[in-house]
Amino acid sequence: MTGGKRYERSILVVMNEFVLTPEIMKANNPGLSDFGSGNIIALTSQCLRCTKKPTPCTICAEFCPAGSLTAQAAGRPQIALSCLKCGACIGTCPTNALAAATRTLQQITRLALQATLRVEHLALGCERTGALLRLESKTSEPEAAQETLKLIDKASASEHLLKVPCLGMLTKEMWFAFLNEIGVSKLEELSVFLPLEQCAECPVNAKDNIEEQLSEAIDHAERWTGLSVGIITQASELPQLRQANVRSYLTSGTEVDRRGAFTGFFQEVKQSWDDNTKVGNRAIEEVQRQRARKQSFERTRLAAEQKKTRPVGRRPVETPARRILVEALGRNSAHASEVRVTVSTTDEGLCTLCGTCIEVCPVKARSFTEGEGEGAAKALLVEELYCVGCSACLQSCPTEACSFAEIDGTSFLLDEVDEVLSES
Repeated sequence: MTGGKRYERSILVVMNEFVLTPEIMKANNPGLSDFGSGNIIALTSQCLRCTKKPTPCTICAEFCPAGSLTAQAAGRPQIALSCLKCGACIGTCPTNALAAATRTLQQITRLALQATLRVEHLALGCERTGALLRLESKTSEPEAAQETLKLIDKASASEHLLKVPCLGMLTKEMWFAFLNEIGVSKLEELSVFLPLEQCAECPVNAKDNIEEQLSEAIDHAERWTGLSVGIITQASELPQLRQANVRSYLTSGTEVDRRGAFTGFFQEVKQSWDDNTKVGNRAIEEVQRQRARKQSFERTRLAAEQKKTRPVGRRPVETPARRILVEALGRNSAHASEVRVTVSTTDEGLCTLCGTCIEVCPVKARSFTEGEGEGAAKALLVEELYCVGCSACLQSCPTEACSFAEIDGTSFLLDEVDEVLSES
């Protein structure tokens, strides 16, 4: 059964009405139109299946709700036309070998971080909420659905709500980056906007794995920061921009004193005016904070590594998730010691220097290096900064010399000695 047919059946059951025409489905269905994240692309350069000695990875194929990803033949996975364009597979690939033509992980992170400079409460929601509401507006409760859509659009316009193709595509590094801004930017609260039972209705959750992936990613970020992500289930609870409105006072269903109504209104006007007068100052503050963010990246080992000259083809691959994590640590290192990252390590006593692990590493985090001193033998180098803990080396090592180790976020930051050396 194709993804489109599965979606059609799902929507008809959810709506409990058989009034949806093909035209309505095409106009409002995120899986059958371009409403989603755009075409999903498999990157050969980072795929575990495309190294010199391929690793038979099938994680994305097993996770795909529409069965649109197949990994039976050699080489990178094939993506069928039945793809729902949800981008959920992006969040599950250990090497970030899957990407969207639009709304990439970096773009979503950049938009969210920009919003944290302007709003105190940021909510992240799924674009498919709007798609399902537009379907509802064509069926049983059109007025309620349209009113909810207005609230969502209003919150989006004021940057209090950032919509992504699917919440399941957000990685633990991204949630950490967002929570990590609390206390260092204007952001005071972070929430998820997810109406009740939406995932149960959405075809993206056909395998009941999206909510589990989302919960796991948020759980990592909360443990790393000690902060919590809130939940908003009603559009009326979405954070909004303050606006003075005299009509709401004068047309209230309850009897109010007219003088008191105007007093209350003018208090709202004053508050709204005070907020508006801060726009110029906020713009200046945003520029200053953005400049500080760029400078803070220089405190990371990734920034120092980028300045090194390496032979062509031997520079390790910088995955989007690792870049997002390192940038976040550079902006605010307060939680660095709590961040836990799994990387591979090598037992020198078992290693025969056969080079198999180097050939299977999709991000080129493993390489040979010459030992120090004349006549010194070569050694195996593992660069923790780039290793994503994909387990390819563990699966391929003939002597079981490779294993996992856990490091914390401080490993990605320069210490004072390193900073002095880099400046000199």
